[in-house]
Amino acid sequence: MDKRQLVATAARRTSLSRSQMREAVDAVFEAIADALACGDTVALSDFGRFSVQDYPGRELSRFGGQGHYKVDSRPIPVFKSSQALRRRLRGDA
Repeated sequence: MDKRQLVATAARRTSLSRSQMREAVDAVFEAIADALACGDTVALSDFGRFSVQDYPGRELSRFGGQGHYKVDSRPIPVFKSSQALRRRLRGDA
């Protein structure tokens, strides 16, 4: 499912039009991105938690060639699903 399909599905389940739902989805995504950029964690009950972890820099070997290259450390986004979501995916709920 891509963003367009997500907007269409959510619009059908609510009284909002597609354009209103697109604005709402964009606003939610922007709020999550802003919170992560500030180093905050975003927890959505019965869905999961978005957070930021530091990816450690390291030196890697080149494939089939000589030498190495360095990968810098950087923050990366991480999602951890809730138990309720995991149960739903297993078909337990």
